[in-house]
Amino acid sequence: MKLGEAANRLSRLDVLAPDGVEWALAVANRNFIIHQYDQIDRELTWLTLSVDSPAWRKSLVALVVEAQAALDTGAG
Repeated sequence: MKLGEAANRLSRLDVLAPDGVEWALAVANRNFIIHQYDQIDRELTWLTLSVDSPAWRKSLVALVVEAQAALDTGAG
């Protein structure tokens, strides 16, 4: 849920997703979890998180470093 909410906010700020990351997919998954929680396949959810999260983290490192630098300099 938190990944989807963060992706939604970044997308609204016109922050481009790095290669391998799809903001829309994260938002769609968040919406499904929030609104159709009774239909969640826990095994599929865990598989998705265990495979996609590490890859997303690797893709997002540069974006996080850039954001932290902007915050540190007061440019954000």
